[in-house]
Amino acid sequence: MSSVTDLNAVSELQAWYDSELGQQFLAQERQMIERALLSVQGSRLLQVTLDGRQWLCDTARAQHAVLVAPRVELGMEERTLIATPEELPVQSAVIDILVLHHAHEFSADPHQVIREAARILRPGGHLILLGFNPTSWLGLHSQFKRNQGAPWRAQFISQHSLGDWFKLLQLSSLGGDSKEFNYPLESNQWRQRIRPVAKVIKALPFKSGNLFTITARKDVAGLTPLQPQWNRRLLGKLQVIESKATSAGVRRNKS
Repeated sequence: MSSVTDLNAVSELQAWYDSELGQQFLAQERQMIERALLSVQGSRLLQVTLDGRQWLCDTARAQHAVLVAPRVELGMEERTLIATPEELPVQSAVIDILVLHHAHEFSADPHQVIREAARILRPGGHLILLGFNPTSWLGLHSQFKRNQGAPWRAQFISQHSLGDWFKLLQLSSLGGDSKEFNYPLESNQWRQRIRPVAKVIKALPFKSGNLFTITARKDVAGLTPLQPQWNRRLLGKLQVIESKATSAGVRRNKS
């Protein structure tokens, strides 16, 4: 299968994350993923992302963790697997926790990204998906800025639609979270001025934050979860980038 991930959008998204507004979103995303990780457990974790510089799972209790990104980047994690989210070169049914960070939203085939996630999860394993909310200020703002690159031209897929996809793949939704209620203006001064509006939106009974997470469990009737050996051989013959990493990153990926 050829790559259908928009690599131009990867560059645009990285540039946006380096902006003041992008940094604000990234901080919220990190908190949301850390919170979701508290409710799952397992020794084998994969984070599938478009920005290989961003490791968002420092609080995970997984013994072995690998980041998957679509291309080589400066400042990547020590143990990074270069692959597209549509075709993950990982054995089926071996991953305990898969964190999907916006990867499905910049693919021409988001269904395939979710199918791949379901394929490599073991029975009883968990998917944590983080996405942009189409029914939010960000979704509204994107209608006016879609020609200005990522994140505005992402495929904003609703939580309801994702829930339907999950059912077809034997993934049971366990709930989620919604954060970041400010109108996504680049000017921090203007964001502060309209912050009272964000408080009103946050108080509404439905999840209307710019960001959302969904946690889902892979339920396969009649199958007993196996305990495959997770070691360097799982990554054998795959393109893995070795780069300077933090001491935390080295500890995380030691066998």
